[in-house]
Amino acid sequence: MLSRICLLTNYNLYESKRHFTQKFAEALNRHHIETKIIDANEGPIGADIISAIQRFDPHLTCSFNSMMPLSQNRYLWDLLEIPHLSILVDPAIYSVSLTNSPYSILSCVDRNDVNSMKEYHFDRIFFWPHAVEKELGLEPEQKKEFDVVFFGSCYDYESLRASWRQRNPEALNVILDDAIDMVFSNNQISLADALVNAWNRSFQDAEGIDFTTLFYYLDMYTRGKDRVELIRSIKDVPVHIFGELSQDNAVGVLGWQQYLANQSNVTIHPSVSFPQSFDILKKSKISLNSMPFFRDGTHERVFTSLCCGAVPVTSESTYLRESFKEGKHLFYYQSKHWNEVQDKIHSLLADEPKRQAINQQGKELVLSDHTWDKRVEQLKLAIEPFLEKLLQ
Repeated sequence: MLSRICLLTNYNLYESKRHFTQKFAEALNRHHIETKIIDANEGPIGADIISAIQRFDPHLTCSFNSMMPLSQNRYLWDLLEIPHLSILVDPAIYSVSLTNSPYSILSCVDRNDVNSMKEYHFDRIFFWPHAVEKELGLEPEQKKEFDVVFFGSCYDYESLRASWRQRNPEALNVILDDAIDMVFSNNQISLADALVNAWNRSFQDAEGIDFTTLFYYLDMYTRGKDRVELIRSIKDVPVHIFGELSQDNAVGVLGWQQYLANQSNVTIHPSVSFPQSFDILKKSKISLNSMPFFRDGTHERVFTSLCCGAVPVTSESTYLRESFKEGKHLFYYQSKHWNEVQDKIHSLLADEPKRQAINQQGKELVLSDHTWDKRVEQLKLAIEPFLEKLLQ
């Protein structure tokens, strides 16, 4: 049934969506599924794009995250009357509006997100983790120039917190403080569960409360603080950061330079595109990955790091721990135990054969279970029941 897929893409920061789209399409082609990529750039979806899709006559359209609606809660796929797969690579709560479309199918990179969306009585959803192109793991080793690297924006979490404290009632501030403490004290709890638990303990009336905004505050604060504390924990090893101040937060003014002002071991570089990050990872020994927003899922940085020859030191993930073992394939760190990261870094840098062995074992696991070709196999099995219902 699934023989033609139209992939829609557009701009995003660091150009990861376009890269994912291209590599996913190549894997689909290897599985004898015809593809057409349509790039909307940054503009609206016009008649020319709609006509191009109709001429291709796909069984499915798909995109990483979502495309902008044509009008309120009406999407391109509603107009086309074609099933659409939104491959969510950000927390699913930001895409709840997609569930209003009768043609929407969603995939998530975190199992907690799948369960949360099902609680909203949306069942056309499945777990589909990140992936990497196999060829990335087959390229020759390069000379290592960087001991430790981190790719990512700086989220000015303190300015954000000061802003919401001024605008929110004190009761909401207490709830957010409680949720933040839960996230950093329990490395398995999801952001959504932490917020719900904190709310339930408050006995506040939920009427008129914008929970998506509260989730956003919790997400931006915890991701900002976690990555700053992670880097601050490394005192005597050179760390290279590639990234700038995030523009997601309108009140953000403090960047890496301010948050890491006392870290003489840190060098801050301009951000690089997603494909450019591979060249840097190939020259790196260790890659840091912070993802408190995915407690039971994946992040592409874990897979790309291993394929490029770097050992990831990543925040906890129940899903990753099921196959990627501590000290054998990579290293994990726990929030509120950031002070333990430096010892893990030292142990890797002090024993290059050990570091290489860990990387090799991790890379083999990625190339076995987490390539785009593997994901296509999983996709065909997962999506067929939904397509049968939508196309009958």
